Amino acid sequence: MAEYTAPPGDVVAEDMPELSDGDEDDEDDVDKEQWMEEESQPVSCLFCDKVLGSVPAILQHCTSDHEVSLVSIIRKHDLDDYGYIKMINFIRSTKCSPSCLMGLPDGPLPWESEDFLRPALQDDPLLQADPEELCGSEEPGSSGGSSSRTHDALLRRTQAAEEGLARSLEDVHKLKLLVQGLFLDAETSKSGELGAVAKLREDEDEAYFSSYGHYSIHEEMLKDKVRTESYRDFMYRNAEVFRDKVVLDVGCGTGILSMFAARSGAKKVIAVDQSEIIYQAMDIVSWLTPIELLSVASP
Repeated sequence: MAEYTAPPGDVVAEDMPELSDGDEDDEDDVDKEQWMEEESQPVSCLFCDKVLGSVPAILQHCTSDHEVSLVSIIRKHDLDDYGYIKMINFIRSTKCSPSCLMGLPDGPLPWESEDFLRPALQDDPLLQADPEELCGSEEPGSSGGSSSRTHDALLRRTQAAEEGLARSLEDVHKLKLLVQGLFLDAETSKSGELGAVAKLREDEDEAYFSSYGHYSIHEEMLKDKVRTESYRDFMYRNAEVFRDKVVLDVGCGTGILSMFAARSGAKKVIAVDQSEIIYQAMDIVSWLTPIELLSVASP
């Protein structure tokens, strides 16, 4: 039988090289390298000078050498992400001993202050750990009880979230009524009569200022790149308007505009806010001496 020979212009299928998605391979390699770097990131012990190569290794070290189980503490106090972060920063900043930590009662925890959200150790890998994932590795024979505790904790967190949402909706409703009362009232005030704003009771404008006390609204505004950079560029390019002037920033929020004014050459910047965000602004701008922050919150 004659053997078939492919014409010179044809390509035999078996000789064709296999196609591969180079981009996917590269992405997989990058992800793998990043994962390996995260796994091998050095972690300092919470109670001694020991430095190990991963978060699980340091947790095991705390359990075996210091008799402290962070997983047990997370479960005992039903710590969420913020509670876990505060606990880690509390231990590092106060040099809390293992015995004190394990002996904490069920009452108010010593790390409930918002100050403990500030990292005590820069780039601390323990702060990047997920407490739910840490608690995901169940000890043998304890899966039933732990699952029950986890379920109860999730129910409590869900209830707390629903209560927070209800409060936010109530604040929105109050704001809506407030705006209607201020701007939709067509009646002209008599001569000498107090204006609508001056007649407000404390409880009527409380919702407005409390809404600006949350981090989220300020984070959303700062992430508006066009808005924030437009303010910055205008103030920097017109520095002569602010140079050697006293600037009053009413409703300063996080103090971002006050910082722009200071960098533009203002002699002094007085930043005022009635919401509780003023206290975070005090920490943020503490390094800029021309700025003076004032809280006008009611006592």
